[in-house]
Amino acid sequence: MKKISSDYLFPINQAPIFRGILILDDQNKVIDVINPEFADYAVQDVKIYKGFICPGFVNTHCHLELSYLKNKILENTGLHNFIIEVQRLKMKNDENIQETIALADIEMTKNGIVAVGDVSNNMDSFEIKKNSKIYYHTFIEVFGSNPNNAEDVFNHAIKLANDYFNDHISIVPHSPYAVSKELFNKIKAYAIENNSILCMHHQENEDENDFFKNRNGNIFKRLQLLGVDYKSFNPTGLNSLASVSEFLPNNNPILMVHNTVSEAEDIAFAENYFKNLWWCFCPSSNLFIENKLPNFQLLKHNENNITLGTDSLASNKSLSILEEIKKIQLKMPEMELNTLLKWGTYNGANYLKLENTLGSLEKGKKPGVNLIEKVDLMNLKLSAQSSVKVLISQE
Repeated sequence: MKKISSDYLFPINQAPIFRGILILDDQNKVIDVINPEFADYAVQDVKIYKGFICPGFVNTHCHLELSYLKNKILENTGLHNFIIEVQRLKMKNDENIQETIALADIEMTKNGIVAVGDVSNNMDSFEIKKNSKIYYHTFIEVFGSNPNNAEDVFNHAIKLANDYFNDHISIVPHSPYAVSKELFNKIKAYAIENNSILCMHHQENEDENDFFKNRNGNIFKRLQLLGVDYKSFNPTGLNSLASVSEFLPNNNPILMVHNTVSEAEDIAFAENYFKNLWWCFCPSSNLFIENKLPNFQLLKHNENNITLGTDSLASNKSLSILEEIKKIQLKMPEMELNTLLKWGTYNGANYLKLENTLGSLEKGKKPGVNLIEKVDLMNLKLSAQSSVKVLISQE
């Protein structure tokens, strides 16, 4: 049995507890969470830490297989140039991909991340995930703007899904603009049949809306360079999600990732159309690529359905949910830390259907335990120097 405490305990499913005590059994399952203010007995042999204790973090959006691109791409060049550079480096890559994936997995473990929603375009990360301490749900991501290739692209995704080592896997579209209607329909039918969790890159910059509204902009140019024939494509006059919503199941859990330029009308449309909608912020990646952050204020009313992601080391200097929280707190200092931690723990666990085991310090769960050090105790905030130490892994 373990008994631990800190200046504040953040169970997440309830308010922070001053000098709260967490009791776990020998298998690291939570036995009890005690508020000393209301306890009528003294708990003995408690190990006390300085800082905040919280559950293990959940990273709902990562591209583990791109870890070899760390420090290879310049910052603030815009999404168009970033994508072109990723494609160029993929073509000439001679790096040890497996080694960089393994190092990234270890980095996330050390940063207190216990579960990850990871995007894959191939099998490169499968073996690492299979042997990892982290729980992974893998999203097989498909691209295919040419309707004539829809069958082949989807069959390739099916093969990858069948080769995966368990059933924590989905087939998802990359983005509204990168998938033909024919391919969208195949993804939709598969998702409905398998009750899949879905995700999709959404409104990372204005090019996405410009493409659908005017058949113009960098996306249209990029697809032309790739040889995609868009002569028959007619602009919808709508923003991206409204243009493709009919090709997505509206009952499956679906995560909109990035949302950098999403406005009130986009959010209202999505909330009205999708019955199980989630939003993911990846602020470090947004700043790296576009030097722009989403309008968090527009979405904060959805505090139960907001999650956090790191994206990849191609567009981030580290894979740390704590660093993502620090960036949001800097932008929105009025937000309570408990809410921000909820985005990085409890909500992500719920989206990944892990609510019975991860995400909060509740009886019966094995969520892992993190200690956040170098904190602002007076204001119950993180500081620029805040760091995470894993006290108990979730395994």
